[in-house]
Amino acid sequence: MRSVFLAAALAAVSSSAALAQSCDAEPQFAAHRTANGVIRAQYNAVSRGEWPEAIHFGEEVVAGSGAPGHKVAAHTNLCAAYAATGEYEMAIAACDAAIEMRDDAWRAMNNRGVALWLSGDRAAAVEAFQAANAASSGEDEVEANLAMAQCTTAG
Repeated sequence: MRSVFLAAALAAVSSSAALAQSCDAEPQFAAHRTANGVIRAQYNAVSRGEWPEAIHFGEEVVAGSGAPGHKVAAHTNLCAAYAATGEYEMAIAACDAAIEMRDDAWRAMNNRGVALWLSGDRAAAVEAFQAANAASSGEDEVEANLAMAQCTTAG
């Protein structure tokens, strides 16, 4: 009987270790695409991790006189690109600009959380992920980031 309890305890420990090891190590960005050709190019650059191109396209849209929805998308994607290149303050400012333009911009909230997470401010990142979750409808990136945060803080 004692060996059964020991085996069960070892199984529980090894399964906890397996769960801790299966945590995603990095948060996920949420790229934003619109019908605008420059935003589509920026979206594609973000999706491929081509950060200088994503920044170039985003700055072009932000500096122009385009539609507010395009500017929200450009700021959201700029946030991802700046965060990916370690420019966290610029990333957060870009996300804040998108959220200021549209208070339910879940992708910007999510990317703000990623920028905060990568900068080391885990508590603020979790708050941003939770806000993104409240503004979205169960989007994959947001759920993955919440799971990553829970998994890494539990371990």
